[in-house]
Amino acid sequence: MSLAKDIERFKQIHCDDGCLSIYLRTSLSSTDQQKGEWKIRLKNGLKKLEEYLEASENDAELKSFKRLKKLAEKNIKELSPNLPKSIVFIGSASGDLYVKKLQVPVENDFRWEHYPVVDQLENLEAKYPLSGIVMIQKTDVLAVETSLGEVNDELHYAWDVEAEDWKEYIGARPEGETGAALHRESYANRFDANQQRWFKKIANKIEKQARKRNWQTIHVVGSPDQTTAFVKQCSTADVAILKKNLAKLKAHEIVREVNESAV
Repeated sequence: MSLAKDIERFKQIHCDDGCLSIYLRTSLSSTDQQKGEWKIRLKNGLKKLEEYLEASENDAELKSFKRLKKLAEKNIKELSPNLPKSIVFIGSASGDLYVKKLQVPVENDFRWEHYPVVDQLENLEAKYPLSGIVMIQKTDVLAVETSLGEVNDELHYAWDVEAEDWKEYIGARPEGETGAALHRESYANRFDANQQRWFKKIANKIEKQARKRNWQTIHVVGSPDQTTAFVKQCSTADVAILKKNLAKLKAHEIVREVNESAV
């Protein structure tokens, strides 16, 4: 289920005996977090909520909270061997349970209400929407579908000189299409001479995927000259450019670089 559908579902939930919403930053990028700071935040955040409920003398809600507190601690602890950047936990007294690992940061927040607190989820959906990242490397193009800082899918394209078209492939690039028989230098010159026409073909393929997959934005990554040349062939209005060579990075690292540059 998409995040948008999850949010809509949460907005329909109302629970008289309470709902626990936790937004917890768990990234190990800082020294404090590497020392287990997130565990202290989790413990203190839950403790404050429990003290508040004890003071309110609402036995039904306190009982529900204690049950959900145990569930939250159990589910979050199970994720601790391989921590994401953030964790979202939403649980209600009526039995609703949602645990989400995120590769984007959240603000630490612990809430006990009669409904799920989804404001941060809505902000994240707007900030990191379903998008495509297109990395241009002359005769190779990588398209990465991403949302919420995660890699959803990868599409690889290589220029087929004999067919004079872009071919999608899975795994390693077809070596037969880039061997010595192509006379690399003359082939490179030929590509430069036909770059506009050939980029138009791959731009059409990428934009077709964007429409099919409902990408909100297309990020084009690569050298200044090639990104500029590619974008000129795009009919899509919402195109962002990152003039940076990320060719040696893996897909999840490319996503991180693009997201950080967009902040």
